[in-house]
Amino acid sequence: MGGSLALALTCLACSPGPAQAAVIEVGVDAYKVNGGPAETAAWDVAERLAMAKDVAIVVMNPKANKGTVQILMQNLETLKIPTLFTKKADYDVLLKRGFIKPHPAP
Repeated sequence: MGGSLALALTCLACSPGPAQAAVIEVGVDAYKVNGGPAETAAWDVAERLAMAKDVAIVVMNPKANKGTVQILMQNLETLKIPTLFTKKADYDVLLKRGFIKPHPAP
């Protein structure tokens, strides 16, 4: 019995924890990363995520400019950053139901 418990605890300790993911809110003409200050340079946002080896969850506000979203999408794709795009209303539902649990990189 003791061996089984030790094995179970070892398996739990080795299982992966929550994956890191930065939340990028896209507004009319700016981006907010993890609730921080607004930024207008999509390349800087994408480059920072690439350096942190972070995953991106892009949350598009209802009034988000299509061009602002497109530029960010192209930069994330260029830097090969895994990305999930969602609308603000859907993001809130996904968070509430536990489908998305963002954990920003330190």
